[in-house]
Amino acid sequence: MNYAGIPDEFAQLETSKIILIPVPYDGTSTWIKGADKGPEAFLEASANMEIYDIETDSEVYKQGVYLADPVTETSYPEEMVDAVQETASKYIKQGKFVTLFGGEHSVSICSITACRENF
Repeated sequence: MNYAGIPDEFAQLETSKIILIPVPYDGTSTWIKGADKGPEAFLEASANMEIYDIETDSEVYKQGVYLADPVTETSYPEEMVDAVQETASKYIKQGKFVTLFGGEHSVSICSITACRENF
């Protein structure tokens, strides 16, 4: 499955400028669970969206959008943070524009830390 159903030629790691990292994590939610279903719902919905961007008058996906494997570490919050940070750092070091989508809000610290360490 490619993000937004884009053609395979625009979804290859080697040629993509943008990396999407799914993080289906819901380990510290205390009220209503279900944030771990976010990445799957996001990707499913993306197949039905318009991929032309009227504001930039372009098809941004043609810069390449690679959908990385999900980070599924759930044993402890600290382990999830380390796993996501490591994954994000790997792509940042390759000069990629990294975006996480999850999961609960705690996944945000992972990308912030990865950026801080690599810039």
